[in-house]
Amino acid sequence: MALTNTSTAAGGLGRTIGDAIIAFNHVNVMFPLVTVKQAAPGTNHVQFSDWTKLTSGNVTAATEATATTAVAITTAARTATVSEHVIEAQVGDLVTMGSADDIAGQAGPALGNAVSAKLDDDLVELGKGFSQTEAGAGSSLALSDVFGAMRQLRAASAPMPYSLILSPKQVWGSKGIIALLHNTAVDTTGTATTNTGKARPVGLMGSKGEEAFQTGYVGTLAGFDVYWSDQIDENVSSGGDAAGFAMSKGAIGLGVGAEGLFRIATQREESERMTKYVAVGFWGEIEIKDTYGVYILSDVS
Repeated sequence: MALTNTSTAAGGLGRTIGDAIIAFNHVNVMFPLVTVKQAAPGTNHVQFSDWTKLTSGNVTAATEATATTAVAITTAARTATVSEHVIEAQVGDLVTMGSADDIAGQAGPALGNAVSAKLDDDLVELGKGFSQTEAGAGSSLALSDVFGAMRQLRAASAPMPYSLILSPKQVWGSKGIIALLHNTAVDTTGTATTNTGKARPVGLMGSKGEEAFQTGYVGTLAGFDVYWSDQIDENVSSGGDAAGFAMSKGAIGLGVGAEGLFRIATQREESERMTKYVAVGFWGEIEIKDTYGVYILSDVS
């Protein structure tokens, strides 16, 4: 058993590596939305600092020529431990020879998508841990919940920009954001109707309603940049609730391995006439500051 060098591997490897990295970049949602630090060589730990907020109450009126009392500046260390996240694909020689598809080239996007999805899955799970909440189990999402999340982040002095990360149903479902941007359809007399032949959307919410109908999406809402991830659980506790959240970038930390976030290599098993493609992600995630995030659990059933 020998690990092949990329320069001597089968011809599709260069494309496989490139496609895997491209797929990773295109599919991943959370990576640019969190605080990212790379581990120093020789360690698999990355440390983030949670600074205690100082308030106006810490500032006192001073008397001339009189010393004031020092205020303690405190921080809490949050440590992310980098670990391996691995997926392996085995491609036999007969499969390669008997297929008109570019098996080696297609392996790249498949592996890249899987590792990317796992990174998103790990990061969105932390969204469930924010102690500040809006909506709730069994409650339909309302625009007031979005503004409520904004209020809580502002009150915590969380630095902008703010991101709203929702599940597909929290965006496009019957109880999602898009549905909130227009009213019930009416017929030509202005009466509510379920007759799709006569129905026409009314009550668009200004430019946001127009954007939703023209593009099927809204990129910003109530001061948030809006994102969606299919890794967000849409059936929390089997109750038909989706586990979205809002956050500032400093809410979550991602520790990346000293040699990078992502690696792909091949291993040739000549006795088995097989090439193994192995993709590895090196990361660890941690909540840095709880008040910089808001859990938005809402009914999507």
